[in-house]
Amino acid sequence: MATRKGRPPKPVANAANAIGELAECLREARLGKALSRQDLATKLGCSITTVQRAEGGGAPPPWSTVRGYVAIVDLDPGETEALWKKAVAFRRKITRPSFTQAPGIDLVRTPDELGAALARAWEDNGRPSTREMEQRADRHYQETRSYASLSRSSAERFSRRKSLPGSERTLQAYLVALRIPERRFPMWVQAWRRVQHHRLSQRMADREQVKLTHRMEAPFAKARMQEAGLIPREKFPGAVAPWSAVHTSCAQVSRYRLRSVLQGLAHCPVCGDWLSAGTSAEGENH
Repeated sequence: MATRKGRPPKPVANAANAIGELAECLREARLGKALSRQDLATKLGCSITTVQRAEGGGAPPPWSTVRGYVAIVDLDPGETEALWKKAVAFRRKITRPSFTQAPGIDLVRTPDELGAALARAWEDNGRPSTREMEQRADRHYQETRSYASLSRSSAERFSRRKSLPGSERTLQAYLVALRIPERRFPMWVQAWRRVQHHRLSQRMADREQVKLTHRMEAPFAKARMQEAGLIPREKFPGAVAPWSAVHTSCAQVSRYRLRSVLQGLAHCPVCGDWLSAGTSAEGENH
């Protein structure tokens, strides 16, 4: 009984451009080692679909896949990487992706600017997958024990401007994942520190604004409490915090929330009178 043969591979698409040239190179190297697509997929630890796409010529495969070919079918590492970069550049030129507008790293001051710079660095590196970024950072960490590892979720958040690195080590791991030269790391770290200083300054400014607003509201709050027949015994704590006051009708001290008084929902827990701004000291029921 004749052995059933697999389908012959389709011709390489775009054979005349850099993407097709890379696909032809990978396919010929595999065939030169007498490996089927399934054999190579098994050695790579990936699906046969990944091999088919790598050799199809439709788009450049991830560098992790190309690096697997280099190791298994004995391709020249330098020449193959140069061919892959040429294919990636060609693909980028065809698709004309839009790039994030970001200031130079030496000009970054705010969280938004740093987020844009991180996203642009990812785009300039060819938009690697989060898996590839995780692998790059992990290899560097295992070899040098410097910086930190980088999870896929972190790589996704930083490259899509969803959040910023929480530490200098995490920032440096992200830069490793994007193959940023280490000589440039100090500039990125300084930018990250400027952003942390900006955040701290902003929080302090916000607290000062809250204090100013609080001081402006205190006279209004005291006047509303008095309208409800309540004499405050302490400084204004805020609209929703319990506020110690004497109810003039029963001369008892209790705690009331200004918001409840303004909404007409407050009552004296001693005498039971309902209290609201505009109510006389006699404590009319509502």
